[in-house]
Amino acid sequence: MTPELRPLTEPRLRRLYREHVAEDFPPAERRPLSAILRLRRRGDYDTWGVFDGDALEAYAFLWRGAGCALLDYLAVCRDARGQGYGTRALELVKGQYGPMPLLAEVEAPEESAPPGENALRQRRLHFYERAGFVPLGYQAVLFGVRYAMLSWPAVDSQEGERLQASHRALYQSEVSPLLFRRVIHIPAEEPAPARKD
Repeated sequence: MTPELRPLTEPRLRRLYREHVAEDFPPAERRPLSAILRLRRRGDYDTWGVFDGDALEAYAFLWRGAGCALLDYLAVCRDARGQGYGTRALELVKGQYGPMPLLAEVEAPEESAPPGENALRQRRLHFYERAGFVPLGYQAVLFGVRYAMLSWPAVDSQEGERLQASHRALYQSEVSPLLFRRVIHIPAEEPAPARKD
């Protein structure tokens, strides 16, 4: 069968969160289920399953903002790993949202990372780059985790700045100004230099 993207019902989402998200992502990278449900009920968050027949093989959660969608989570279920479902999931997501730009937060390699961790982070970056995602030229630190920012499709510098502003706006819409200043560090786009006449 050909894998397909299907929206998750709330009971299925709750089960998937318990059985997969809680194990696939460390606590610092895991959005609380209550926040996912709140964003979803508000109509700003999509939760998809990648199904091959009746079997759930992967999942993708996307947070929609002004003119872009942030790929909040993408993972392949344990028993389906190494079979191409991650690549297929990304293709399905791109088909669902195109031509809307997609943003991806991918853990950035760091000198202080534990041994082997940087190789894993580098593999994740290459996975997205093979799928056509390109670096946006900035990194974000979110709740203590540093992410390299990528987008699909490739954008020019002006569109890149707009996406960076949209990225900031997503988090500003969800957390208080105090919390944003404390734990969300998305660089502001640089203002254009003043012209001298």
